[in-house]
Amino acid sequence: MQDNKKHQRALLKSKRFLPLFVTQFFSALNDNIYKQAVLLLLIFQTANVADGAFYANLAAGLFILPFFLFSGMAGQIAEKKEKSKLIRTVKLAEIPIMLVGAVAISTQSVWLMLTTVFLTGLQSTFFGPLKYSILPQHVAADELTKANGLVESATFVAILIGTTFGTYYITQTVGPTVICVAIISLAIIGYLSSRSIPISAANDPNLVFTFNIFSSTKSLFRVLNSQTESVGKSVLGISWFWFIGAIILTALPNYVKYVMVGDELVVTSALVVFSLSIAIGSLLCEKLSRSRIELGIVPFGALLITLFLYLLSQEPAMSFYQLPSEELFTLAQILHTGDMYWHFIWMAGIGIASGFYTVPLYALIQQRTVESSRSRIIAANNVLNALFMVASAVLSIIMLSIFAWTIPQLFLLLAGLNLLISVYIYTKVPEFFLRFVIYLLTICMYRVRTKGEHNIPSEGAAVLVSNHVSFVDWMFILAASPRPIRFMVFAPIYYSPALHWLFKMAKAIPIDSEKSNPQAFQEAFDEVAKALDNGELVGIFPEGRLTGDGSIDIFRRGIERIIQRSPVAVIPVHLGGLWGSMFSRKAKWRLPRLKWSLVAVTVGEPIAANAVTADELRERVVALKEQYEKGAV
Repeated sequence: MQDNKKHQRALLKSKRFLPLFVTQFFSALNDNIYKQAVLLLLIFQTANVADGAFYANLAAGLFILPFFLFSGMAGQIAEKKEKSKLIRTVKLAEIPIMLVGAVAISTQSVWLMLTTVFLTGLQSTFFGPLKYSILPQHVAADELTKANGLVESATFVAILIGTTFGTYYITQTVGPTVICVAIISLAIIGYLSSRSIPISAANDPNLVFTFNIFSSTKSLFRVLNSQTESVGKSVLGISWFWFIGAIILTALPNYVKYVMVGDELVVTSALVVFSLSIAIGSLLCEKLSRSRIELGIVPFGALLITLFLYLLSQEPAMSFYQLPSEELFTLAQILHTGDMYWHFIWMAGIGIASGFYTVPLYALIQQRTVESSRSRIIAANNVLNALFMVASAVLSIIMLSIFAWTIPQLFLLLAGLNLLISVYIYTKVPEFFLRFVIYLLTICMYRVRTKGEHNIPSEGAAVLVSNHVSFVDWMFILAASPRPIRFMVFAPIYYSPALHWLFKMAKAIPIDSEKSNPQAFQEAFDEVAKALDNGELVGIFPEGRLTGDGSIDIFRRGIERIIQRSPVAVIPVHLGGLWGSMFSRKAKWRLPRLKWSLVAVTVGEPIAANAVTADELRERVVALKEQYEKGAV
């Protein structure tokens, strides 16, 4: 495990990740420098505001259009061919595109600039499925969150730098020349870095490719519909993030001018705060999720986005329309004027929460999609992202132009919609909310130390057996597991009014006494067999009841019956530190201390099905308990 952590810390320097990271960074940087420069040229070159707005919106639409038209083909090619070669081809194509782009900027040819904007969008369409679907082939499962956090943070830093660079230099006397040199140089650097990306085998070399853009796009959503509910709703969640993000980024300059009454430097500062905060939140994900894909922080991020959007929607005492003159505040004045500086804090809060929200969703999609369809799922995600961004523009136009809402009112609407969408997703996929509850318990109320979690298989069926210390044992074991586990729960507890909703959400399996309810007893074992046949993990507490004195009682023979019917590996688990807690029979009704690691979850090595006996399993768990008491855990 030490070697694994060492590799994780060195991920950014590794040859399996660094070339892709650099390539992605310079791609995003180049796209945004060119787009921003072109947008400003189009606006300043036109004779009136209406024409400028028309060309600016046309350029934005042309960049998004390829995602609708060619994502189906992009997903199929990424699935069918070796990825590193495809990335080199895509990056090589960027060089002539940027050469044409340089000519367009130098000559200020409107239609040539619009053409190259479309071509940069086309290139991004084919690069998107490659950059995300290649990650799981070079990054370990417990590195996916960190890898995605790095990619997302680099992307938003690149967007910030590119937008600032393009804005500044295009307004200077020698600006167009600097922009032309920059976009060509960055295209070359991106191509050179792509040459070091390791070879990645095709996911499905036998996939039948079609040039029909409509049928290829339709096939993406057929593949998406065939995935699990968690993958489908994760794609929806990411698209919703881009919906919110597009509205905020578009509305932020006017928000700063008319609500915060700030000048151009304040606008730039707000964009810097928002973009860098997303990058910070993306990087913090790896820390908060303990180097795993932790879905529990997704609802946490969603709730924070709602909260900070609501706070941002509350107008300050002074606005542009309430000023005695039309003078705008400088950045220094904003930071010393009433509660104005709090608006920067709310923006930072939205950005950090957005990182919490998106990174685990990207990692989940990469982990839980079948390898042969992963690129097409990413491509389907890109289509939905583009669709939601268009919808965000439509909503902004309707609310701000037709209904004459203020931007704070639009932000308040977003806060409410975000809460509704979050409730919908977490209702449809209870795993998100369940992990959130577990995350609050095991991270916020307790500090949990885990050891041996690598013994839990990343796929396939297995049974986990543990000592039974408290009413929340199953939550701590779930917290240590990278996968969902279905626990057998005593029926009276399962059906209790206070807890039934939680156990149902966790897909627990109720079991009753064989004497009092033989039918329910048999149905429980049938459900366990069905779960194991489906490749799921099942958790049981063979003692059959909570310990009364902290010791490990005799293991009952039900585990042997399970393994005889479904011969899978059995994994011993020991829970330490819960005896005497508020959830055990030796309850001390006090709030748990937040400072120290109070609970230890130790996962032992799997035992082959042919070696499983109740007595042997108990001895293994007792041995893990002895290690814990000696301080070896």
